[in-house]
Amino acid sequence: MASETLEVLHRAWLKKLRDEWQTVNRDKLQGKLKVPIFLIDTANRRLGFWDAKQRTLGISEQHIWQHPWLDVLDTLRHEMAHQYVSEVLGIHDETSHGTAWRETCRLLDVLPQATGTPGLAPETETDRMLQKVKKLLALAESPNVNEAEAAMAAAHALILKYNLDVANAAQSADYAWRRIGGTAAAIGLDWKLVASILSRWFFVECVWVSVYVAQHMRMERQLEILGTATNLELAHYAHDFLHTATESLWRSHARAGLRGSRREFIAGVLMGFSQKLQAERQVHAGRGLIWLGDPALGGYVKGRYRHLRTMSSAGVRRSEAHQAGVNAGQRLRIHQGIHAKGKGGGLLGRE
Repeated sequence: MASETLEVLHRAWLKKLRDEWQTVNRDKLQGKLKVPIFLIDTANRRLGFWDAKQRTLGISEQHIWQHPWLDVLDTLRHEMAHQYVSEVLGIHDETSHGTAWRETCRLLDVLPQATGTPGLAPETETDRMLQKVKKLLALAESPNVNEAEAAMAAAHALILKYNLDVANAAQSADYAWRRIGGTAAAIGLDWKLVASILSRWFFVECVWVSVYVAQHMRMERQLEILGTATNLELAHYAHDFLHTATESLWRSHARAGLRGSRREFIAGVLMGFSQKLQAERQVHAGRGLIWLGDPALGGYVKGRYRHLRTMSSAGVRRSEAHQAGVNAGQRLRIHQGIHAKGKGGGLLGRE
């Protein structure tokens, strides 16, 4: 890449990093930090660094190229935490990722993940819950339609019972957030419908966040889900499964020579699948498993985002292709794919 082009990119990135630093310092730290020297680090030995002596905050050029911008902003907040510990708290005799740094990361609403190779993570409630769901979803692949449908319904009942227990617990749940899927300048109807399914039936809140795409120097949108660790794993898997399944069903539909548009067919699949989940929820309600929502999660979302607005969605023509999609969606079953990965505890088969 020509040096002139790279210089333009660096200037744009530095401006975005300064703007984010100013916003975080104002909103999270009451303006207590003094503006540092910002640097795009071309050495690329680390994701970011804070040099207290030179008052320099650096972010790796390679990190910006290779990772989503919101991951880069997480790194920026990590380094701001180091700056806060050294310049505001005046702590210099603690390890770099010690207690003060971890507490500051929480203040900045960023997970305090230090580098290093973790050992084998102990089994958690999330692990145990997902193992139970995994066994049921394995049965959902059965060629026996009745057995498969019963297995998926049982998996949804198990997830519903888990969330009722969480909502009724005396102590507040430990909520977190996760960004999933790709970024796009315009959000397609299928992406909006998948997000709607996650928020209605998978016990997470969905927010479309604006993200900066460094390579294109423009803002785009990405889906963020919020909820308990267990629900984040389940919703993330459902998200990926639904996008893959709808594309596979559309290809089969098109190969069969059936008429209609991809948009209408896939919208029908997702609407049909949502109708299926609604029918299952009504059956569970008849058995006393009635979901009234989780106000504590709503409070967590409002604490993270003070101002939210509802996103409108265009309609879809009720064509023959759309009805074919609805029929396919009502037959759709989420299959097995959830598993514990080993070190670090990744759970959904994504390396």
